[in-house]
Amino acid sequence: MRIFRREQKIILTALFIALAVVLGYLLAEVPNVELMTVVVFLSGVFLGARLGATVGLLSILFYSLFNPFGPPLLPLMIAQLIGFAVIGLTGGLLKEQLHRTGTGVVITSALAGLVLTLIYDFLTTVATAAIALGLGGFLEGLGGVFLAGSVFIAIHSISNTAVFAVAIVPIVRVMHAWERGGQA
Repeated sequence: MRIFRREQKIILTALFIALAVVLGYLLAEVPNVELMTVVVFLSGVFLGARLGATVGLLSILFYSLFNPFGPPLLPLMIAQLIGFAVIGLTGGLLKEQLHRTGTGVVITSALAGLVLTLIYDFLTTVATAAIALGLGGFLEGLGGVFLAGSVFIAIHSISNTAVFAVAIVPIVRVMHAWERGGQA
């Protein structure tokens, strides 16, 4: 496995952050279809759990603060930060499982996309409910907020599951070849 020097890690971290943010803006007008999650996850696979979490935190921070639709309120920003840190961290933790071959890797990738998207959507929906309902009506209205967002959660979950199933395996294979100096 290729070991990166400090300078290479800094450059790759910055490139993953930039790619995640740019892809976030690219699809910003398409509700709940995005490529930031897969980029942040792959940053964890390439750079390890700690730097993957860092990429997750910084990419969603930059994307959210400079969002053309305006920045989110603090509870939602915190939920986004936690969610994307978990995504990058998980990429690093699943690195070894993704280095295997066979259909199990595609299934693992797809399940990672689904589970991570559901975790992120859970966190952000709870934060949205806290903002919209306040503390007084939070518990009574939380189910309604989830119901109102269920179509968006479904779109997000299906699209990310498909993206992870299609993209992760070939990118990890290219990573393997790169680590071996270009040999397939």
